[in-house]
Amino acid sequence: MRLRLAVLDVDGTLKQAESPYQYVHGRLGCAHLARVNRELALAVQISYGEWLRRDVRLWAGQPVAHIRRLLAENPFLPGAPELLRALKRAGVVVALVSAGFTLNTDPIMAEFGLDYCLANELTATDGVFDGGSINHVPEGGKAAFACDLMARLGIPPAQTLAVGDTAGDLELFACAGLRLAVNPTSPALRAAADAVFEPDLTGAVAWLVAREYLWTS
Repeated sequence: MRLRLAVLDVDGTLKQAESPYQYVHGRLGCAHLARVNRELALAVQISYGEWLRRDVRLWAGQPVAHIRRLLAENPFLPGAPELLRALKRAGVVVALVSAGFTLNTDPIMAEFGLDYCLANELTATDGVFDGGSINHVPEGGKAAFACDLMARLGIPPAQTLAVGDTAGDLELFACAGLRLAVNPTSPALRAAADAVFEPDLTGAVAWLVAREYLWTS
């Protein structure tokens, strides 16, 4: 059955850096400060929302334009642009869902003319980050977004593709009838995938076309 909807994670799936937060921390020289927040979150001593708040407070005072330029230097995984273009050419509705932030996803949406996106939001005053954030993607948020989109568009799981790379994308995989994993860091995600692409998305379009999930003109 041909695809009508594709819901894709972004970081580590389409973009090379596995986390836009860690990527920016590294470029700004504050990775050592952010490491404490990450360890607390992984030990479940703080919530994801608190982790987000603590992380982005480290960027308070940074010009938005500067962070945007840094993010633009994080390249796509090979094969990712080709996949997005092929999906759009085939008339598939394409959505991004990311625990990252809109400053990272908005340029991708614009470049490829994608249809829907859900990501967290960083707040700024007069073009400068003020250390605030809005958590639009809490735990379970990816699945809620995908399932709501499917319901609103009337698209069944059998015609929905999910693409991701971490255990956090398992909830997304549970919504879709077709699941692709990219360099999966989770054995459970690898096991749940219909296909695994390593080290990048090269060959993903050909795989979809060969199985008649996608047509190209």
